[in-house]
Amino acid sequence: MRVEVIRSGGVAGIPRRGRVEFRVRGAREPADDEWASLYRAARSERGRLPAAPAPQAPPRVRDAFQWTLRFGRERFDVPDATLRGALRQLAEKVLAEGK
Repeated sequence: MRVEVIRSGGVAGIPRRGRVEFRVRGAREPADDEWASLYRAARSERGRLPAAPAPQAPPRVRDAFQWTLRFGRERFDVPDATLRGALRQLAEKVLAEGK
């Protein structure tokens, strides 16, 4: 599984990117188990994110981070205020430890 994260916005407006690849099934490295466990928890929380805002909704909060997460081919954008739990843990871990 490939997980990619882009965090943009903030006061400086400098995007940070990270990417990791790990096995969810089959023969795995010991590190894959930790990534796979966190990924599964984040996937289960994915469905609880609020729906995308309507076009007439107010713009994003000034200087707040915006997160773009990709799980394989699936992409979703999440405002910093709604990124919680395992999704936040996974996103921050990918930025910290990913390439």
